[in-house]
Amino acid sequence: MQPPTLDHPFDPAPAGASAPPVPPVPPVPPVGAAPEAATHRPRSATGLRQWLAAAVVGGLVGALVASGVFVVADRDSQDATVVGSDALVRRPSQVIAPAAGLAGIIAKVEPAVVAITARSGAGTTGRGSGTGFVITPDGYIVTNSHVVEGATQISVAFTDGSEKPAELVGREPAADLAVLKVAGSDLPTVELGDSDAVQPGDEVVAIGNALALDGGLSITRGIVSGLRRTVSTNTGSTLIGMLQTDAAINPGNSGGPLVDAQGRVIAINTAIANPQSANNVGFAIPVANARPIIDDLRLGRPAAFLGVSTVTVTPAVARERDLATGTGALVTRVSPGSAAATAGLREGDVIVSIGGEPVNEASDVQALVRGRRPGNTVEVGVARGGEMLTLRATLTERPTA
Repeated sequence: MQPPTLDHPFDPAPAGASAPPVPPVPPVPPVGAAPEAATHRPRSATGLRQWLAAAVVGGLVGALVASGVFVVADRDSQDATVVGSDALVRRPSQVIAPAAGLAGIIAKVEPAVVAITARSGAGTTGRGSGTGFVITPDGYIVTNSHVVEGATQISVAFTDGSEKPAELVGREPAADLAVLKVAGSDLPTVELGDSDAVQPGDEVVAIGNALALDGGLSITRGIVSGLRRTVSTNTGSTLIGMLQTDAAINPGNSGGPLVDAQGRVIAINTAIANPQSANNVGFAIPVANARPIIDDLRLGRPAAFLGVSTVTVTPAVARERDLATGTGALVTRVSPGSAAATAGLREGDVIVSIGGEPVNEASDVQALVRGRRPGNTVEVGVARGGEMLTLRATLTERPTA
C-alpha cells in the first residue's frame, strides 16, 4: 500500500522532523515540532478554482489522494497503515433518541456551524471551502488548518444567511487545527462533549459544508467505528489519536463538527479513507486532543517542543526492533539541537514516562508535552538496551518553520 495522499499540505508536527517508517507502524509526528515540507504539496492553479476541505486515508485517489488518508480540500490534491488500539465496549451504545431524533440534534448544533470560504492568490482568485463551528458567543471559530492555509481573505456564512469576514487568530498545521475570529456577541455556540467517554458503536452525526452545495449544510449519520487511530499520509504527515467513523465525510466537511447523540461536539471532521480502497472510513480529531491546542491558539501561547518523532511500541515493533519493553513510544528521530537532543535522547530509545506520567503509546508523548509550557523541565523515563534511564529535558518553543 502506498502512503495516503493529502489534497492539502497537511504537515505533522514533528518534534523536529518526519520519522523513518517502521513497518507496519506509521511514525507519529514529533511532539511540538515544526511542520516539515510535505513530499507533495498541491496548490491551486491560477484563475478561479474551488477546493473543498476534508481528508482521506486509503487507496489511490487520483491527484487528490494517492491512496491513503487525505484531507478533503479540493484545491489541486498513497496507502496508509492504520494502527489502532482495541477499545473495550463497556456500556450500551449511545443512540439518537426517537423523541427528538436528528431534528433535535440539528436544531441544537446547526446554528453554530458555519460554511467557510477562504480566498488566496493575486486578486483572491483562488477559493476554497470548508466548515467550522463557533465555540464562544464573541465569535471564536474552530476549523482545520488546511481549510485556511495560504488564505488572504476568509469569510464565514451562518445558517441564518448572514456572512461575516473572519480573522485568522492562529493555526497549527501539525495538529491540523485553526482558530478564526468574527465580530459579534451572543452568537450561537456548540456544546463540547467528552470524547474520552466515546466508544465504538455510539451513534454520531456529521454536519458540514459538503461539496459547498447550494441549499445549506449537509447532515450525515453513522457510528463511532474505532478509537485512537494512527494514520500516515503520502506527504509524510501523520494523524494520531484519531476517532474513526462511518458517517459520510466529503470534501468541504473539513473542520466541521462530529456530534454525539446528545448534540455535543466530540470531534472535528478532518480526513477520509480513499474511496477507491475503502468505504465509509472517516477520521476526526477528538475534542479532548484538540482543546489544549485550541486554547493555546486563542490565547496566543506558544506550544512546547521536545523534538522527537515516535511510534507506538506494539508487539510487532518490539519483535522487529528486539526491544526489551512491550509498551511505550519508540524514538525514530531526534531533532538536532532540540530539547530531546540536549537531554541525551537517542533514536532507538523507548520513552516510557514523561514528568512521572506513563507513556503507553506515541500519542501520549504529544499530549504530555502539549500540557506543558516552553521553559518547563521534565523528567523523561527511557528504556535503552535493557537499562532504565531518567533524562531531564527543558522544553523549548515549537519552531514555526
